[in-house]
Amino acid sequence: MPADSPPSRISLLDLFRGSAVLLMLVYHFCFDLRYFGVIRFNFESDPFWLIFRSIIVSSFVLAVGVSLALSTRNGLDPGRFIRRQAILVAAAAMVSLGTYLLFPSTWVVFGILHFIFVGRILALFFLRFHAMNLLFALLFLLAGLLLEHPAFNHPWLHWLGMMTHKPFTEDYVPVLPWFGVLLLGIPLGKMFAQGRLPLQFVSSLPTVLAPLSWLGRNSLAVYLLHQPLFMGILYLVVR
Repeated sequence: MPADSPPSRISLLDLFRGSAVLLMLVYHFCFDLRYFGVIRFNFESDPFWLIFRSIIVSSFVLAVGVSLALSTRNGLDPGRFIRRQAILVAAAAMVSLGTYLLFPSTWVVFGILHFIFVGRILALFFLRFHAMNLLFALLFLLAGLLLEHPAFNHPWLHWLGMMTHKPFTEDYVPVLPWFGVLLLGIPLGKMFAQGRLPLQFVSSLPTVLAPLSWLGRNSLAVYLLHQPLFMGILYLVVR
């Protein structure tokens, strides 16, 4: 979600992240409509909504890997990295607190922001592997999708994944398999850094794409603010 800004912004990455934000807004608005009883969509088991959510999470996580590779192309800046991590942990705590107040039985313990915080730290050990990360990504993806054991059902281990059942929570993005998706973004980010992908630097965007680019540049702020805004508006309209 959060974007480390490289010296020259890559418009294609902003558009990609912005598209994910737009999909997220659609998903959460529909979710809120169900919360207020306007619609009856089944977000928990309907394949359409499950795939829709997976696309959104995959897009955000992939963008994190790309951004991390770009921001460390000239070496890791510890101060900058720690500042971003501090912002992430504060934002994740806000999400946990907010969902605890609104949904005390299904509050977010380890959601997308919590994963990004942990994933960025773990990814530091893989930055030097370059294309080998494609193999590591496959291994983590397969482990998360195919392996499960009752030991991982313990609440303190939910963040790892490999549970025999999904925990009851409003958002759940475990390390496995999602760290595999993050690792896929690292070689892609290195390709961006080397200028090996076409159309990555765009001096001017068509007017119709400007809002998507803005969403991509401000994804964390939009993520934190959109649900209170949606819920507040719907409360006033529906109630």
